[in-house]
Amino acid sequence: MSTSQRVSMDIFMKIMDLGPQTLYSINAKTGISIATIHRHIKQLEESGKIRIYHSVLKGRKKIEYGPTLYGMISFYRQNKNFSAAIQNYFLLWIEDKEFLKELENEGFDISGNLKGLKQVFQEYMEYFSAVEDQIEKIRTGDSAISRDILILISSGLLSSDPFYQKLWENLYQNLPGMRKTLDEYMENMIKNYNDFQNKFNSNF
Repeated sequence: MSTSQRVSMDIFMKIMDLGPQTLYSINAKTGISIATIHRHIKQLEESGKIRIYHSVLKGRKKIEYGPTLYGMISFYRQNKNFSAAIQNYFLLWIEDKEFLKELENEGFDISGNLKGLKQVFQEYMEYFSAVEDQIEKIRTGDSAISRDILILISSGLLSSDPFYQKLWENLYQNLPGMRKTLDEYMENMIKNYNDFQNKFNSNF
């Protein structure tokens, strides 16, 4: 891991440990220069690993950054201590409404017992970190393939492994939003295939 990657990880981990942070609060807690923090925060935000959680633009400008699920998956892959503590991080971050939006957008049911979802969340991290590994293997350069398609292909490649097949079954069962999205996607795929087949047959 390069020095730059290590600094990005240190900043991300400080956010994970302490909750949403501003550039100045990270500076106060790490001693990393404001200029360096600013550069890494920009890189983390542009890569989709963090986003603005809270902002106050009146008076003294205050912008707090928090993790995205993609960011958590990325560092779950890189840091064994982080992956070992993922359930504790989940319990910490479910207190933040912006993190709940992240979960809801990804298909988690946030209307029930959130603490009971910590095992499902760990399985989600484990599964999608493996998906990211597959994406890295099949993506070359500036791929024109969309990220959604890469995830679908990667999931297919993992389906032959019983461990990841079981994780997928658990996620499909426990994440109603994800299940709904996948079902709708498959229904559209089947409809489009049938339409294509009927059109093809009518030409012969």
